Amino acid sequence: MPSDRDTLPATEASARIAELEGALREASARAAVAERRLASLADVAGPGLLLLNPDGTIHHVNEALCLLLALPEPTEHWAGKPADILFARLRHLALEPAQPARLLAALRTGQQPAPSNSIPLRDGRLLTQDYTPLPAPAGSARAELLSFRLLLPSPPAAPAAGAPGQSFSNDLVQYLPAPVVIHSAAGVLLSCNQAFALLLQLPPDQLIGHSLSAFMPAAGLELVLPAYLAQVAARPAAAGVLPLLPRDGQPRELLYQAQRIGPADPAADVLLCGLDITERAQAEAELRRAKDKAEASGKAKEAFLANLSHEIRTPMNGVLGMARQLSKTRLNEDQQELLRIIQTSGEHLLSVLNEVLDMTKISSARLELEQVPFDLRASVEEALRPLAVQAREKGLAFHAALLEHSGPLPRVVGDAYRLNQVLINLTSNAIKFTPPEGSISVGGFLVSRTDTHLTVLFRLTDTGIGIAADKLDFIFEDFAQAGVDTARRYGGTGLGLGIARALVEQMGGALTVESQLGSGSTFSFTVTLPCAVGAEAVTRRDPPLDTSALRGRRVLVAEDNAINREVVRRLLESWGVVVDEAADGPAALALHAARSYDAILMDIQMPGLSGVEVTAALRRHPDPARAQVPVLALTANAFRSDLDRYLQAGIDDCLTKPFKEAEFFRKLLALVHPAEVPLYNLAEVHEMADGDAVFTARMVRSFLEHMPPIMQQIQTAAAAGQWPQVARLVHHIKPNLVQFGVAGLERALQLLMQVPKPGAKVPAGRVAAVRQLVRQVERVLASLPEDSETLEASPEA
Repeated sequence: MPSDRDTLPATEASARIAELEGALREASARAAVAERRLASLADVAGPGLLLLNPDGTIHHVNEALCLLLALPEPTEHWAGKPADILFARLRHLALEPAQPARLLAALRTGQQPAPSNSIPLRDGRLLTQDYTPLPAPAGSARAELLSFRLLLPSPPAAPAAGAPGQSFSNDLVQYLPAPVVIHSAAGVLLSCNQAFALLLQLPPDQLIGHSLSAFMPAAGLELVLPAYLAQVAARPAAAGVLPLLPRDGQPRELLYQAQRIGPADPAADVLLCGLDITERAQAEAELRRAKDKAEASGKAKEAFLANLSHEIRTPMNGVLGMARQLSKTRLNEDQQELLRIIQTSGEHLLSVLNEVLDMTKISSARLELEQVPFDLRASVEEALRPLAVQAREKGLAFHAALLEHSGPLPRVVGDAYRLNQVLINLTSNAIKFTPPEGSISVGGFLVSRTDTHLTVLFRLTDTGIGIAADKLDFIFEDFAQAGVDTARRYGGTGLGLGIARALVEQMGGALTVESQLGSGSTFSFTVTLPCAVGAEAVTRRDPPLDTSALRGRRVLVAEDNAINREVVRRLLESWGVVVDEAADGPAALALHAARSYDAILMDIQMPGLSGVEVTAALRRHPDPARAQVPVLALTANAFRSDLDRYLQAGIDDCLTKPFKEAEFFRKLLALVHPAEVPLYNLAEVHEMADGDAVFTARMVRSFLEHMPPIMQQIQTAAAAGQWPQVARLVHHIKPNLVQFGVAGLERALQLLMQVPKPGAKVPAGRVAAVRQLVRQVERVLASLPEDSETLEASPEA
């Protein structure tokens, strides 16, 4: 687990990553410029030219000057820049920094052409400067042309005629600021240019004749250099990165391209051209470290919020659950009012927690919108109904006109909960900030309608305190409110409007506000939703709860919190369910081993063994029926990624605490009484056959003939623990099982197709998954008809 010093606050981490990405882009751009210059070297062998405007700004520099002065910027960068910036670069290269400025001042005083003025450089080279003032009208400032050439110091003794590297004395290569080397097939330096010598901080005569290994870090040397030499010996051209160690002991990284001088001879000398990419590599490494820290910070934040959610939702489930049970008893008016306050306060605390979690999901781009069909008008009306009561209790006039003049509307597809959340946040704010005797109006208007989509405008207007003009943008920031005393006077977290705007934007719209201080506010947004088609377009109503459907069922409740066990037990017993309780994971496993259950209600965060670990152990039970007992997770974690992880671990469904009684009942009923699913479905086979009954019969006969031996091979491989072989066989037959619509094997196939890494622990439940696969396929084989007439009449069974 990362320590505190290994993590960064999210905002600081983001800023640091942005800074490093900028540095990386800058380093990459410089490398790209150098690469382009290397490629165009033949075009820039002449003098470096600098043309100055009369006002002292740069009119033009050529590529040769950029190469001579090792300027990383492209030539077009310098146009219009003050010349003093470029001369400052020259001052850093000069052996005597003040000399270039003195020389130029003297030349400008004389205003006469002056060729071949010498400027000694720190690296031993000599820079010659030609000065030419250009003609201009009398009394006017003159433009100036300066040209520069490099003269090399006396080079080391050249190799004898015909010796390797003889042609290396070419001035063109010596002028090049990129390191260039010729070395033998054994890695011995034969020649190098001044840039390579400067990179290693040694004069050329102390480099030539030595092996490259003398200038490389000791760490990994026995592998790096032999690998490089083998690479250039194996093919005429090679590329990669070589580590170098200059005299100052600071490692450098050289991006190289190497070419054998005799392409057909593996023992020929090698020409190596390189670019120093140390800065870019360091930026990339720092970027990786910063991203790792940011990810660690994000994980720590997520773990904290998950624990916060658990620590609040778990007791809140007990409070609200007991309050619901209490509401079913006979109470006088005072007791009912006290109970209402308990429930309202609990729901408010829960809403605050939900807002914090929602904003966390939004900021990390992990909030996912559902896509389910719903009745837009009915959904919005139902969401605003409690708020209308709340507004009238405060003495506010509440008007709602929701798509009243739009006629019958089709069902739409989207996230009804999140759309309603936007309207609820806006309406709750309006109620909060509108004084008694004020008014609130909520309108929904059909903007456009096509065969496939509806576009609807929602507008909310209030006569509340309004918002100052300079606060209109600020109010959408996280934890922001219009005034410093707003939270004290009106309450709230300052997250509601930020969440509303983010949700609207994720739905493809934009939330806008118009307001005047003291005169109220108007919030508007537009959303476009696709129309439901087919069966989704039919309105479905949830049937009333028939709790007798669970009577006599036996359910195990695994929950370490005694109050929550009591809440669940009372609720289940009121439905006629027989309940067993386990306070931890081992106790749950012991009860599961002792008797059969129709379902298990599993808390996720239990001491010792977590709910996920207990479920994995259940799935390994030798009895396939017990191994597949339905498990409903009762979790206080509201992150979708965690809920998905629980489902992948073998849990059948999840219910977030605190839960609604109706939702709990329907989820449990769906697990105990799953919908009837056909054993197989030949619809896809018939579609492929396109009405050819002979083809269909041939497909079925092939399935009947080839599937039994493969099932036998799977069982044999599983018995021998050869799980990679099992994975290959299952992967081979999966398309056939999908094609024949074989039901109930999704989880087993997913588990068995996972190839365990060598030495890794084999995932739990594989043996049970093999049994389930074999049993289900055998049932299908026994049920499939062989004759074409029966196939035509019975596409599924």
